[in-house]
Amino acid sequence: MKRAVLSFAVLIVLAGCSTSNQERKYVEMPEYVKAQPSVHVETVSNEGSLWRDDGNLVSDIKAYREGDILTIVVNEVASSSNKSSTKLSEDSSTKSGLTKLFGLESAVFRAAGTVAGAGNLADVGGSNSYKGSGENTKDDKLQATITARVIKVLPNHRLFIRGEKQIYTNGEEQTLILTGIIDRYRISNDNTINSEYISDAKIFYNGKGLVSDSRNKGWLTKLWEIVRPF
Repeated sequence: MKRAVLSFAVLIVLAGCSTSNQERKYVEMPEYVKAQPSVHVETVSNEGSLWRDDGNLVSDIKAYREGDILTIVVNEVASSSNKSSTKLSEDSSTKSGLTKLFGLESAVFRAAGTVAGAGNLADVGGSNSYKGSGENTKDDKLQATITARVIKVLPNHRLFIRGEKQIYTNGEEQTLILTGIIDRYRISNDNTINSEYISDAKIFYNGKGLVSDSRNKGWLTKLWEIVRPF
């Protein structure tokens, strides 16, 4: 009995922590990024000068070092459509005339009220038909603006970035997390970049509150979907 109660408690915890486990994948730096060497970026120092700049005087101010920030314009649209149709039709017919049956054919025909050769003793027919169709259409759209920070400078002018934004209004908490790799030469002159230019992008968007909870399944429903045998 204790073992059953303990197993039930573990399933409840797993059902409640599913969102946290998903969020952790977007927060942590991927292993393949950790394995790559960091590139040290030299900075320019103008000692004794009233003007201090870390780059070219005529260049635009863009993120290129660890700790630099840039703005990500998130504009993701995903749509899918799946349509299927199935039609099945089957007809069968079996007729059998019995003339010999171990010498018992006379008794069989008398019981059936017929004589040998008069007709079919067995006449079986059947038909089966099935027609089904289904259609699944899904459209997802996410538009947002988030400022990210350069976490690691990688070879070949690549930057690993991470940004997080949390908004709490009227009892609703919205969390947006974005990570990925960008090419520094894709950054626009105003220090922004579109999300379509992010390699290995991971975007996590989740809401917590009364409105969001009304659209999500409860922990008991999630638990039942885990343990149900069918």
